[in-house]
Amino acid sequence: MIRPLLVTGGSGLLGSAVRELCPQAVFLGSDDGDLRQFGVAKRIFKKIRPSCVLHFAGLVGGVKANAAQNSRFFEHNALINTSVLSAARELRIQKLVSILSSCAFPIFSDRATTEEDLQATLPYDGNAGYGYAKRMLDLHTRMAAKDEGLSWTTLTPVTMYGPHDSFDCEHGHVVGSLIRRCWEAKTTGSPYAVWGSGRAVRQFVFARDVAHVALNVFECDPEPTTTIIAPDSGITIESLAETIADVMGYEGPILFDRRQPEGVPVKQLRSASFVSRFPAFQFTDLRKGLEETVRWFVRHASASEMAGCDAAVLGSASEGTIHA
Repeated sequence: MIRPLLVTGGSGLLGSAVRELCPQAVFLGSDDGDLRQFGVAKRIFKKIRPSCVLHFAGLVGGVKANAAQNSRFFEHNALINTSVLSAARELRIQKLVSILSSCAFPIFSDRATTEEDLQATLPYDGNAGYGYAKRMLDLHTRMAAKDEGLSWTTLTPVTMYGPHDSFDCEHGHVVGSLIRRCWEAKTTGSPYAVWGSGRAVRQFVFARDVAHVALNVFECDPEPTTTIIAPDSGITIESLAETIADVMGYEGPILFDRRQPEGVPVKQLRSASFVSRFPAFQFTDLRKGLEETVRWFVRHASASEMAGCDAAVLGSASEGTIHA
């Protein structure tokens, strides 16, 4: 019997992207068990006996959710990561790829952050809980790989977007939130509001690109150190909002709400190893990725889901949801 690939967080943004590329894998969602509990994680792993694991499960949210609930994001994610990696270590799962976050890295005003900076100094305070949980995941991966001789590694994508994202105005990440607000502005006449000044610079990567990279890792013998996945040097939130408006066909005003949080002015990561590890990889152009994401959003939108920003979100990655 061929042992399967196991994907935790299988109902989330990245898990859904892997499902498109590798539908024969086993995908775990929250209904399959609470991965914060080691006993549950071990039972699931023993039942499935996977050959490889993609570990994506976690509690996720946008800038406001992270800032308001730092301790909760740390606790839930630390428990999930420890349980999953401990179960995988006990069963000696030879290959495992976990996803870190740019939130784990310190941000410098005078240069881009690289892989070597991960544990160098403090992460941004507004998402420190989530960031420190991801740092623990990185350390756990390195120690288990060294102690047990396992081919474990981590990947650090910049902010992901794509079909199956959260499109919640309050708790989703920036691309999904802006798509939702732009659509409501176009269809209901409500303001197309952007949090902050619009000057902040952020980097974005299409979720399917990250899925391709994660699956490609299994074809080699990876180092336990992380690899940053960043297609370019970034874009201002103002330019991003304008591009989404253009893709959506929205011609009204864009309002910038400076009362809302926008995080650090510039968040920029650059990989020192991606090109050498994945020399032939081609990233999806941002506009092309936004076009596909908007089409998916509009196709799945319904009148009831479009009633307001407090309604149930489209997609599967809302704040307060643990993707197990």
